[in-house]
Amino acid sequence: MFPLVGRRNEVRKLSAALKARQSRLITGPSGIGKTRLLEECLFKSGQPFLRIERPPVLHDLLVSIAQKLACRSARFSDIRRATTVHLKALVLHALLSNPQCVILEDIPPADPRMYRFLQQLYYVPKNCVVVTTTSKDSIGHLSKLLWDPREEIRLRPLTHRECLALFELACQAFQLELFDRGDFRKKVIAAAHGNPGRIIAMCRLASQPEYRSGKYIKFLPLRIDALSAFVS
Repeated sequence: MFPLVGRRNEVRKLSAALKARQSRLITGPSGIGKTRLLEECLFKSGQPFLRIERPPVLHDLLVSIAQKLACRSARFSDIRRATTVHLKALVLHALLSNPQCVILEDIPPADPRMYRFLQQLYYVPKNCVVVTTTSKDSIGHLSKLLWDPREEIRLRPLTHRECLALFELACQAFQLELFDRGDFRKKVIAAAHGNPGRIIAMCRLASQPEYRSGKYIKFLPLRIDALSAFVS
């Protein structure tokens, strides 16, 4: 895992929110570091949490939460056969007695049913909801709940200096020291536009033989293959 470069302020804000069990919305494009920020802060916080990725509909979200709580409660035996109404009651009761930080990563636009459940969860004492998404506009009805700008942590692009620092770390991690990195560095920084995930992806591919010619790195095919993963 790479050190978290250029996110000191964001780490401070999210760590304080997790400690106080305050809900937060983390926004930014793919590769900007939302998941990496979460990992850093969750590890440091020591707070109990449930982490759910891309829950498409309310029932799937409830099943996922119930499954993660199953080892702590015998009532969650036969989860998938339970109705949405029954699951909602069980999950809310469990989280009321055993508060958690509920992490929802890359949540799709929330429909009214999902929104109403998250609204109930939002107000359960000592629980908090942390949502990651590309932008506030992409979460549908949930934007009515996480509307306060003070609850949003928006990840900015890295500065040029921060990009250079991350590039050097990535080169060390992927053993690129023996290659001609001058031109490669310049092209990677320009193509990344401050996105740390893009820098790491391009350096990772540069370690593979098909993108190398002697001590030089074939940047054009590497750039196409690395950045295609970030096209939404």
